[in-house]
Amino acid sequence: MLRNSHESELIIYGYIVFLPCTFLAALIYHFTTTYLQQPKKKTTIILWVFSILGFIVLATGLGGKIDDVFHYSWGNIYRLDRTLQISTLFSIPVGFFAAISSSWMLFQESKRESSPIKRRHMIYMAISFAALTLAYVKLAVLYNVDNAFILPAGMFVNDIFSAVIAIAIVKHHLFDITVIIKKGAIYSALAGIVIFVFSFSEHVLITYMGELIGGHSQLIHFISIGVGILVLMPIKHRVEGRVEKIFAEKRVEF
Repeated sequence: MLRNSHESELIIYGYIVFLPCTFLAALIYHFTTTYLQQPKKKTTIILWVFSILGFIVLATGLGGKIDDVFHYSWGNIYRLDRTLQISTLFSIPVGFFAAISSSWMLFQESKRESSPIKRRHMIYMAISFAALTLAYVKLAVLYNVDNAFILPAGMFVNDIFSAVIAIAIVKHHLFDITVIIKKGAIYSALAGIVIFVFSFSEHVLITYMGELIGGHSQLIHFISIGVGILVLMPIKHRVEGRVEKIFAEKRVEF
């Protein structure tokens, strides 16, 4: 939306949105059946086959293309050709089925679940998947419906979906994200060290050896990279050990 006025970029954004979304129905349904330990193999396989075929026909252009930009009274958006409009119409019921059936299975299972925490998890996910179906309203703009309210409304529903899942993760411990936080802390620290060592060594080399080997020589970059690797190897284990110790000494709740 921030780049809405840059028409030359909109077709690229269209593919960035459409290509991953071909897997959304299969991912939602597969996640739900796995989480509830209710394997519905035939339905899951059908959804994955449909998603993979959808990705192939979209990526190859067999199912249509995003070929132009449509100018609405409130802005611009990528435009689907007629073939892709029809293909998208066929995919909408599949998306509805995956989200609604997943929501229904989670809600039904929540009534039988004895653990209050797990019951809350299921209700949160059921609400979020049900809300996701409302986000399909934003697809109306791809069929030349010129209404300034539709697209922001659909995007707002997407935000509700994300917010509900985020609350469930952070407040009610839906998933254990401690490992993600630990890995993020480790690699953020390592990245900072590498950047500092590379920049510092490059500055020193240019300052004191620039005249000897040339201030813009690629050799300076290669030497700096080598120095960064040499410093990183022994430090990596120390950083990992330090972060693990912090999490062991002080329990961090997420």
